Amino acid sequence: MRTAISQSQTIEEASGALLDFALQPQNWLTPGKQRVSPAYFRRVETVQICVSVDVMPTLETYLRVSFRGPNLTPMQAADLLESFVRGRFTFTPNIEWVVEIDARNWIHFTRRYTGPMLRA
Repeated sequence: MRTAISQSQTIEEASGALLDFALQPQNWLTPGKQRVSPAYFRRVETVQICVSVDVMPTLETYLRVSFRGPNLTPMQAADLLESFVRGRFTFTPNIEWVVEIDARNWIHFTRRYTGPMLRA
C-alpha cells in the first residue's frame, strides 16, 4: 500500500516544504536509494512533484526536480520549475538545467548542486 502524497495549495508552498527537506544532507540519496518516501513528493492540483539531491559515486551532487501531470508539456514543466526554485536558485533555462522525460511521463530537471570537488 502506497502512502498518500501531501497536498500543497501552490507551487511556492510545495517548494518550501520539499526543498527544506531535500536539501538537508541527511536526506540526500546515494546510489541504490529510491525516492519512495512521501517526504520527497507533493501534489499541487493534478501535478505531482518530486525533489531530491542525488549523490553520485564520484561524490558529485545533483539537484533533481521532477513533475508529472496529465498532458503536462516540457515547456509547462519549465514554467513550474521557474516558480518552484524562485527565491532559492537563480533560474537560467537551457544553461544549468538538463531535462529528461522518462517512460512514466515524469519530466526531470537536473543541475549540479554543489561545486566541483577540491583537488590537491
